[in-house]
Amino acid sequence: MTITTRVIHSLKWLTFTKLLSQLLRWTVTFIVIRLLMPEDYGIYAMAEVVMYFFALFSGAGLASALVQVRDFNKNQVRQIFGLLIVINLSLTLIVFLLAPSIADFYREERIIPVLYALLIGFLTVTIETLPTAMLERKMRFKALSLIELAAATISAIVTLVLALYGYGVWSLVFGHLSELVIRAGLKFAAHPVLLLPQFRFGESTHLITFGGIKTLTFMAWFFLVSIDTIIGGRLWDAKTLGIYAVALQLSYIPLNKLVPLVKKVAFPAYSKINQSEGDMAPYIMKANSLILIMTFPVFFGFSATASSLVPLLMGEKWLAVILPASLIPLILPLRASQELMDPAFEASGRPLDALKNWLIVLSILAPMLYIGALHGGIIGMCLAWVIGIPISYIITSWRAIKYLHLPAIPYMGAVFRPLLAATVMFAAIHLLRYLIEGSVPLILLLALEILLGAAVFLAMAWLVCRQELFQLLELGKRLKK
Repeated sequence: MTITTRVIHSLKWLTFTKLLSQLLRWTVTFIVIRLLMPEDYGIYAMAEVVMYFFALFSGAGLASALVQVRDFNKNQVRQIFGLLIVINLSLTLIVFLLAPSIADFYREERIIPVLYALLIGFLTVTIETLPTAMLERKMRFKALSLIELAAATISAIVTLVLALYGYGVWSLVFGHLSELVIRAGLKFAAHPVLLLPQFRFGESTHLITFGGIKTLTFMAWFFLVSIDTIIGGRLWDAKTLGIYAVALQLSYIPLNKLVPLVKKVAFPAYSKINQSEGDMAPYIMKANSLILIMTFPVFFGFSATASSLVPLLMGEKWLAVILPASLIPLILPLRASQELMDPAFEASGRPLDALKNWLIVLSILAPMLYIGALHGGIIGMCLAWVIGIPISYIITSWRAIKYLHLPAIPYMGAVFRPLLAATVMFAAIHLLRYLIEGSVPLILLLALEILLGAAVFLAMAWLVCRQELFQLLELGKRLKK
């Protein structure tokens, strides 16, 4: 089976199971949003960002190291298992001791028991890291996809049941924990790694070094995606942060589901290409073109229809979500493209360049986000995203062109052509809304906006980015087969 065929096969299963799991998850999510209060989401967002930070160290990038390296021996796997145990026991103790100080930082005592409950996540990382690496290395994405589907289904059911019984923020906590536990157990069952740990790490130095650089990259990326929540948690109350967190959650739906799916396949695929053919540039260009022509219409369409979508799905108490949910999606296609640079740099043996990219982005955005949140509240922070991401994208794209040996003009064309098509679509939807808003029911208005948006984007894509459109259609046909 060729690399291309294996990638298509992997994407087929990942896409199929993601669609099913997300259909269920987001049906449940919109029900739960109606049941819970903004404060519940604000408290959970505070605790989640803390645990997300420490979780960056829990896997230490070791799964990626095992996927990327050409070969390894049993003793090295034992050493990595021992290192995982040491790391995760240490992280559990650190979070337990820091929980009161974290609550003081946020001025919110209610997050302490939530943090204690989420400590279970460190145990699941210890169990699932090695099985995950082995499954990804063999590109067994069918098994991984079915595991993700089962875990997401159980998590959605647990969250809904607890929300219906009035458990508030705890419905989010236990829903998340159930997903972690089920996923770890099923991955271990799919590929058991029955080895005794070893606590001498001399043979695995090169794997640990790669994993360490990967972890630093994760840290830079974490601060980029979480700095807004950290800043908001410090400057705003729980209700305001909850409104922003829900707007962020809605805006990121396609990004959080599509991009990890593509990155999961891209890294082992790029690694194999680099080990055999050597020239990854055509594959990187094609992946970038496909992700942009998919994400520009989705995110610009979501932004343009947010005024209709939010009241219908979430109810009147969440109307404050509309404006941030209209602004944030506008920069997410560029974020998706930026994230696809990571597996390319790492597979080519340049993980430090992936780290440098995120440090550049963070250095540009962090001060802008703080100033925006301090002086403009939620809207000020959203505007900082809209201004800062395009600036950082220009710089990181130049670095990708230079170090990955990508053709500059085609690379820029892959961005500007779908951007033009999506911008015309965005304007057409807003014109329609201006002409008929108030004269038709909201649900009919949303349906007309979606239909018009799809028609305009396809027409524009046919005119200005026909090649990318044909590539996307070809991918769809191959996935269908």
